[in-house]
Amino acid sequence: MAKFVVVKEAPKELKKGEYLIDKPSFVEQIALHKAKKPRNGLTGSHYIRMVVDSISQAYDPENMTAYSIKAHKYEGRKFDTDEQFNDIIVEALTQDYPAIFPKYLEVKVRNRPAGTTTVYYVDSNISGQYEIFYRNGLGEEKVEAPQKPKSDKVVGKPAITKEEAEAKKNQADSQ
Repeated sequence: MAKFVVVKEAPKELKKGEYLIDKPSFVEQIALHKAKKPRNGLTGSHYIRMVVDSISQAYDPENMTAYSIKAHKYEGRKFDTDEQFNDIIVEALTQDYPAIFPKYLEVKVRNRPAGTTTVYYVDSNISGQYEIFYRNGLGEEKVEAPQKPKSDKVVGKPAITKEEAEAKKNQADSQ
Protein backbone atom coordinates (compact mmCIF):
# COMPACT_ATOMS: atom_id res chain seq x y z
CA MET A 1 0.00 0.00 0.00
CA ALA A 2 1.30 3.43 -0.90
CA LYS A 3 1.92 5.93 1.88
CA PHE A 4 1.81 9.70 2.06
CA VAL A 5 4.07 11.93 4.11
CA VAL A 6 3.15 15.50 5.02
CA VAL A 7 6.20 17.77 4.94
CA LYS A 8 6.78 21.49 5.47
CA GLU A 9 9.23 21.83 2.56
CA ALA A 10 9.67 19.81 -0.61
CA PRO A 11 12.52 17.29 -0.52
CA LYS A 12 15.57 18.19 -2.59
CA GLU A 13 15.70 14.85 -4.42
CA LEU A 14 13.10 12.19 -5.12
CA LYS A 15 14.05 8.52 -5.33
CA LYS A 16 12.40 5.93 -7.52
CA GLY A 17 8.82 5.32 -6.44
CA GLU A 18 8.45 8.74 -4.79
CA TYR A 19 6.11 11.50 -5.96
CA LEU A 20 5.81 15.12 -4.86
CA ILE A 21 2.61 17.13 -4.59
CA ASP A 22 3.71 20.70 -4.02
CA LYS A 23 1.59 23.71 -3.10
CA PRO A 24 -1.16 24.44 -5.66
CA SER A 25 0.26 25.75 -8.91
CA PHE A 26 -1.57 26.43 -12.17
CA VAL A 27 1.48 27.28 -14.30
CA GLU A 28 0.54 24.48 -16.70
CA GLN A 29 -2.83 26.11 -17.46
CA ILE A 30 -1.19 29.55 -17.69
CA ALA A 31 1.29 28.20 -20.26
CA LEU A 32 -1.63 27.09 -22.47
CA HIS A 33 -2.53 30.76 -23.01
CA LYS A 34 0.97 32.16 -23.46
CA ALA A 35 0.06 33.61 -26.86
CA LYS A 36 -2.79 35.65 -25.33
CA LYS A 37 -0.64 37.02 -22.49
CA PRO A 38 -1.05 40.80 -22.19
CA ARG A 39 1.92 42.62 -23.70
CA ASN A 40 1.77 45.49 -21.22
CA GLY A 41 2.53 43.16 -18.29
CA LEU A 42 -0.74 43.94 -16.48
CA THR A 43 -3.52 41.51 -15.75
CA GLY A 44 -6.72 41.83 -17.72
CA SER A 45 -10.12 40.30 -17.06
CA HIS A 46 -10.18 38.45 -20.41
CA TYR A 47 -6.80 36.78 -19.78
CA ILE A 48 -7.73 35.93 -16.18
CA ARG A 49 -11.00 34.33 -17.35
CA MET A 50 -9.23 32.28 -20.04
CA VAL A 51 -6.81 30.84 -17.48
CA VAL A 52 -9.57 30.22 -14.93
CA ASP A 53 -11.60 28.46 -17.62
CA SER A 54 -8.66 26.13 -18.32
CA ILE A 55 -8.35 25.46 -14.58
CA SER A 56 -12.06 24.68 -14.35
CA GLN A 57 -11.86 22.25 -17.28
CA ALA A 58 -8.89 20.47 -15.70
CA TYR A 59 -10.10 20.23 -12.09
CA ASP A 60 -13.83 21.00 -11.74
CA PRO A 61 -15.71 20.93 -15.06
CA GLU A 62 -19.14 20.35 -13.45
CA ASN A 63 -19.28 23.28 -11.04
CA MET A 64 -16.71 25.91 -11.96
CA THR A 65 -16.81 28.38 -14.85
CA ALA A 66 -14.65 31.25 -16.03
CA TYR A 67 -17.01 33.54 -14.11
CA SER A 68 -16.55 31.75 -10.77
CA ILE A 69 -14.08 34.41 -9.71
CA LYS A 70 -14.48 38.17 -9.77
CA ALA A 71 -11.87 39.04 -12.38
CA HIS A 72 -12.37 42.79 -11.99
CA LYS A 73 -10.80 42.64 -8.52
CA TYR A 74 -7.52 41.40 -10.01
CA GLU A 75 -7.28 43.64 -13.12
CA GLY A 76 -4.32 45.91 -13.58
CA ARG A 77 -1.84 44.00 -11.45
CA LYS A 78 1.72 43.91 -12.75
CA PHE A 79 3.39 40.57 -13.44
CA ASP A 80 6.48 39.58 -15.40
CA THR A 81 6.55 35.78 -15.21
CA ASP A 82 4.08 32.93 -15.25
CA GLU A 83 4.93 32.23 -11.61
CA GLN A 84 3.96 35.77 -10.61
CA PHE A 85 0.69 35.43 -12.51
CA ASN A 86 0.19 32.06 -10.80
CA ASP A 87 0.38 33.83 -7.42
CA ILE A 88 -2.37 36.20 -8.57
CA ILE A 89 -4.55 33.30 -9.77
CA VAL A 90 -4.02 31.36 -6.52
CA GLU A 91 -5.01 34.46 -4.54
CA ALA A 92 -8.12 34.93 -6.69
CA LEU A 93 -9.16 31.30 -6.29
CA THR A 94 -8.49 31.42 -2.54
CA GLN A 95 -10.78 34.43 -2.19
CA ASP A 96 -13.55 33.59 -4.67
CA TYR A 97 -13.55 29.82 -5.27
CA PRO A 98 -11.66 27.91 -2.55
CA ALA A 99 -13.52 24.69 -3.43
CA ILE A 100 -11.08 24.17 -6.31
CA PHE A 101 -8.15 23.27 -4.04
CA PRO A 102 -9.50 19.93 -2.72
CA LYS A 103 -10.34 19.02 -6.32
CA TYR A 104 -6.84 20.02 -7.42
CA LEU A 105 -5.36 17.76 -4.74
CA GLU A 106 -7.71 14.90 -5.69
CA VAL A 107 -6.61 15.08 -9.35
CA LYS A 108 -2.93 15.17 -8.36
CA VAL A 109 -3.33 12.14 -6.06
CA ARG A 110 -5.30 10.14 -8.63
CA ASN A 111 -2.89 10.92 -11.46
CA ARG A 112 0.27 9.92 -9.59
CA PRO A 113 2.62 7.67 -11.58
CA ALA A 114 2.08 3.91 -11.42
CA GLY A 115 4.36 2.21 -8.93
CA THR A 116 4.47 5.15 -6.55
CA THR A 117 5.21 3.95 -3.03
CA THR A 118 5.56 7.28 -1.22
CA VAL A 119 3.79 10.56 -1.90
CA TYR A 120 5.36 13.65 -0.35
CA TYR A 121 2.77 16.35 0.20
CA VAL A 122 3.79 19.92 1.04
CA ASP A 123 1.11 20.94 3.55
CA SER A 124 -1.16 23.61 2.07
CA ASN A 125 -4.00 23.62 4.62
CA ILE A 126 -6.54 22.45 2.06
CA SER A 127 -9.84 21.53 3.69
CA GLY A 128 -10.26 17.75 3.90
CA GLN A 129 -6.75 17.11 2.63
CA TYR A 130 -6.13 13.92 4.64
CA GLU A 131 -9.48 12.37 3.67
CA ILE A 132 -8.51 12.79 0.00
CA PHE A 133 -5.42 10.64 0.53
CA TYR A 134 -7.34 7.99 2.50
CA ARG A 135 -10.12 7.82 -0.13
CA ASN A 136 -7.52 7.15 -2.80
CA GLY A 137 -5.93 4.24 -0.95
CA LEU A 138 -2.98 5.96 0.69
CA GLY A 139 -2.02 5.48 4.32
CA GLU A 140 -0.18 8.03 6.40
CA GLU A 141 3.46 7.44 7.21
CA LYS A 142 4.68 9.16 10.34
CA VAL A 143 8.07 10.80 10.05
CA GLU A 144 9.80 11.13 13.37
CA ALA A 145 11.82 14.23 13.97
CA PRO A 146 15.50 13.45 14.49
CA GLN A 147 16.23 13.30 18.18
CA LYS A 148 19.34 14.74 19.73
CA PRO A 149 21.64 12.13 21.25
CA LYS A 150 21.65 12.24 25.03
CA SER A 151 24.80 13.61 26.56
CA ASP A 152 26.75 11.99 29.40
CA LYS A 153 27.64 15.39 30.79
CA VAL A 154 26.21 16.37 34.12
CA VAL A 155 24.46 19.67 33.83
CA GLY A 156 23.80 21.86 36.81
CA LYS A 157 25.17 22.10 40.32
CA PRO A 158 25.47 18.87 42.35
CA ALA A 159 23.37 18.58 45.49
CA ILE A 160 26.44 18.07 47.69
CA THR A 161 30.13 18.66 47.05
CA LYS A 162 32.82 15.96 47.01
CA GLU A 163 34.12 17.07 50.38
CA GLU A 164 30.65 16.81 51.96
CA ALA A 165 30.18 13.35 50.44
CA GLU A 166 33.56 12.16 51.78
CA ALA A 167 32.78 13.63 55.21
CA LYS A 168 29.45 11.76 55.34
CA LYS A 169 31.15 8.55 54.19
CA ASN A 170 33.88 8.87 56.87
CA GLN A 171 31.23 9.63 59.50
CA ALA A 172 29.23 6.53 58.50
CA ASP A 173 32.40 4.36 58.55
CA SER A 174 33.39 5.58 62.03
CA GLN A 175 30.06 4.62 63.55
